[in-house]
Amino acid sequence: MPAPSPAAVPAVAESRLNALLDAAVDAIILIDAGGILTRFNRAAERMFGYDQAEVLGRNVSMLMPEPYRSQHDGYIQRYATTGERRIIGIGREVEARRKDGTTFPIDLSVGEYLATGEFLPTGKHGFVGIIRDLTERKAQTREAEELRARLTHVGRLGTLGEMVSGIAHEVNQPLTAISNYASACRRMVQSGTASGEELAGALDKIGAQAERAGQVIRGLRALVRRRDEVREPLDCNQLIRDVARLVEFDARQAGFRLVLKLAEPLPATMGDAVQIQQVVLNLIRNGLDAMLEQASGDAVEVETAVADGKVEIRVTDSGPGLGAAAVARLFEPFFTTKPQGIGLGLSICKSIIGAHRGELRGERGPGGGARFRVRLPAVGDE
Repeated sequence: MPAPSPAAVPAVAESRLNALLDAAVDAIILIDAGGILTRFNRAAERMFGYDQAEVLGRNVSMLMPEPYRSQHDGYIQRYATTGERRIIGIGREVEARRKDGTTFPIDLSVGEYLATGEFLPTGKHGFVGIIRDLTERKAQTREAEELRARLTHVGRLGTLGEMVSGIAHEVNQPLTAISNYASACRRMVQSGTASGEELAGALDKIGAQAERAGQVIRGLRALVRRRDEVREPLDCNQLIRDVARLVEFDARQAGFRLVLKLAEPLPATMGDAVQIQQVVLNLIRNGLDAMLEQASGDAVEVETAVADGKVEIRVTDSGPGLGAAAVARLFEPFFTTKPQGIGLGLSICKSIIGAHRGELRGERGPGGGARFRVRLPAVGDE
């Protein structure tokens, strides 16, 4: 076969380059050193809604919304004069603009090329961009987050449903005390023997008991209410004290103690207070249930500490403990060691802590029971 003529070589190379670009799944664009579009493959046409003829010879900023559009030429000029690689990068998430004016999220990788003559004239300098539309992935992520939020809320309602009799008693105690103090005040006033000091003392006690009942109700409302997730600085020690107020009556009724060992001072962590409380509440309840089922142990211990620069919450029971097989499957959905359990509590807890950039793991406790460790980034270490 005779060798192709020199004039035919550029045509062959051009055809080969076009075939490579148009076979790509991702959008691929080439721009010259001034930001002018020189190649626009078929995937890019589908993604942006432009035909190749509409964009070639125009500035690539036409594919960008603000503020990227205004910034782009400055990036190229800065790179040309200083070599600062602000426009070069792998896997940057930015916004792009379609022909119809709508914007969408993309993953953008940019590389630099210096043509050697095979596909482009020798010495030509420019950039290649590989673009992937993230619209569907973002939608799937939002759907997964919404599903996790719904499961989290259902998990809270289920846990509180199991605690309802204990919570009712916990609220009834201060209400009964308020009624008794009010009756005592009435008797003192009717008898005419009440001094101002005695009445003030009784009223102070009524106020204290009302505040106690109010704290329980506020805690319940926060846990039951469906709301958007928030991220704010959290005092984990205070969150644990609030949870203890809800669960300690159940512990006492079962003959167990709830022991708090809270490190002071403890760094703040960023997160959703209600969700972190849900995790702690679930872990404490699991410990109480394990001890009740096996008639073992007498206490659940909740500790806080700083470990490897992170905020750590440890919940340790004195129940029968965890076997190696159980430890390996603890966080699998629908795996449970409880006779009446459905196996979603720990899976939801794992999901919550993961969303907070933390970790949750279970292990055998030092006394033979089970221990769960929650680690969360301290503020400034996210």
